[in-house]
Amino acid sequence: MKLKRYIPIAILLLLGGQSNAQDEENKGHHVAISIPEVALVDLESNSGKNISLVVNPPEEAGEAVDMSQATDSSLWLNYSSVRGKPSEPNRSVYARITSGSVPSGLRLRVKTMAYAGAGDGKLGVPANNNGKVLNNNDRRVVKNIKTCYTGDGAGNGHQLIYSLEFRNNQYSQIDFEDSGVLSILYTITDN
Repeated sequence: MKLKRYIPIAILLLLGGQSNAQDEENKGHHVAISIPEVALVDLESNSGKNISLVVNPPEEAGEAVDMSQATDSSLWLNYSSVRGKPSEPNRSVYARITSGSVPSGLRLRVKTMAYAGAGDGKLGVPANNNGKVLNNNDRRVVKNIKTCYTGDGAGNGHQLIYSLEFRNNQYSQIDFEDSGVLSILYTITDN
């Protein structure tokens, strides 16, 4: 007798479980996407990041020291940038001397070449076709950077051409004891 009482309850539980176990026709979920703001800059070269600019003695008496070898084009400026809304300002890369000084009678110029490489996006452009004379103030070398990346390593980004040059009418200030080492800092920032 007790068994007959439990059978209808068991049948009701089985039927109720079947009706609640059915899936809906459609089911969705949320996917959270997080994009970081990015502003990174790097210097790359196939031969190291430290360069030497050599001033050679003249070959003949009566000539000036030879500046033709006082150049270097081995460094490449790489950067990555992710901007916000299109109304946000562009970014620029600045360079400045942070320690040491250019020998008296001379100037240090860096020329930034047009972009080359395997990057993508809205890449920057050189800030000046003739380059910038470096000192301890920020000098803009690349402008109009938006969301982009240059590619990594030498051959990607903007080739940097360093050169020493005479200051006008200051040859008499050149002193061989002024030889030394400078530190140059590159910074990417909003305009």
